[in-house]
Amino acid sequence: MRFPDIGEYKETQKKISPFINYTPLTTSSSFNNLFNIDAYFKLELFQKTGSFKVRGAVNKILSLSSNEKKNGIVTISAGNHAQAVSWASSLFGIHSKIVMPINASKSKINATKSYGGEVILTSENMMDVCNEIIKKDKLTMVHPFDDLDVIQGQGSISLEILKELKNIDNVFISIGGGGLISGMSHVFKLFNPNIKIYGIEPVNSNVMSKSLKSGKVENFDTINNITIADTLAAPFSGKITLEYVKKFVDDIILVSEKEMVNSIKFIIERLKIVPEPAAAACLVPILNNKISIKSKSKCLIMVCGGNIDVNSIKLLF
Repeated sequence: MRFPDIGEYKETQKKISPFINYTPLTTSSSFNNLFNIDAYFKLELFQKTGSFKVRGAVNKILSLSSNEKKNGIVTISAGNHAQAVSWASSLFGIHSKIVMPINASKSKINATKSYGGEVILTSENMMDVCNEIIKKDKLTMVHPFDDLDVIQGQGSISLEILKELKNIDNVFISIGGGGLISGMSHVFKLFNPNIKIYGIEPVNSNVMSKSLKSGKVENFDTINNITIADTLAAPFSGKITLEYVKKFVDDIILVSEKEMVNSIKFIIERLKIVPEPAAAACLVPILNNKISIKSKSKCLIMVCGGNIDVNSIKLLF
């Protein structure tokens, strides 16, 4: 398959920048001293709707034809993409239908509704429900991850980082369906092929690891394999994202539920921010010495979102 060039990513960044936040990059001297590295945290939890997802959603919506915008859009999501599409579609005056699992977080369901999306809860296969809506209502799908426009939108994060941070050694990015790590890893590798890209997956939701092992897109039972990192609980990997991960990601590291909880605690105490479990997962390999990192290495930790409600935090702790 053909991968975009750096110019296409820059054009995407220019196109979406009026509608999104330029999120901060921060560091922690106490953390660096503790682990003897030079770590930086990209705080995408301060993005519109609380996660990186609006970048891809906005880019996809901007690429639609006038007729597609008029007819409306549909998507599937357990939370962050749902909120992003709902917000972005309302921004451009487009009707959206959001198919969400019936056991999705109430706070994420309510947030999605508050942004203007029409939420459809289901206990059935979300993609099947979505396809029926597309067939019936002629809506356009804004895929959570397996779409080139979405992937290029997420890649804009790396361009922001590279404006402030050079000579990066290691990058840690969480994986659900793979849209975020696809766009970000590609841009980093275009800038410097020697940058090591580590994908982080929960043990209880490792569909990308399974797909890499089999060499094909795999499905995953998200009903019986529950993870606190609900935004990483992709029911399948993407055909497009699998190709990106094969080519641009150096390794995938699996993390446990307990390790993510401990990471959330650590980040709250040290960085004074509240990440969702999917974001805290990225720090686990460092906290638990899962890989060997050279002294004073420059590491980028992707804090991808902060959509976790107070009740969920109470249950974790």
